[in-house]
Amino acid sequence: MSKPGYAEQGFWFRLIFMLVYWALLNVAITVFGILLIVVSIIKFGSRHHPETLASWLRSVALFIQQTFEFLSYKSEDKPFPFQPWPQVDTDEEA
Repeated sequence: MSKPGYAEQGFWFRLIFMLVYWALLNVAITVFGILLIVVSIIKFGSRHHPETLASWLRSVALFIQQTFEFLSYKSEDKPFPFQPWPQVDTDEEA
């Protein structure tokens, strides 16, 4: 007779990582919201496109996507800091 999933050590390690990434996800969503507001205000107030802030916004969005994939069991790969921070091409349009 096989053991249930919670009897495996890997289950408990993943559960701990999921709790940590859930907390990091909340911080990342807050940072994303702040960056979104700042970029929107800059674009509204001038014709200048804030390239650096927009690239930060896209990389935070990629981190959030990777975190959701890990939390929803779509991926076994842990996001940053176990992988490099998601980089975006500067040639991409926002």
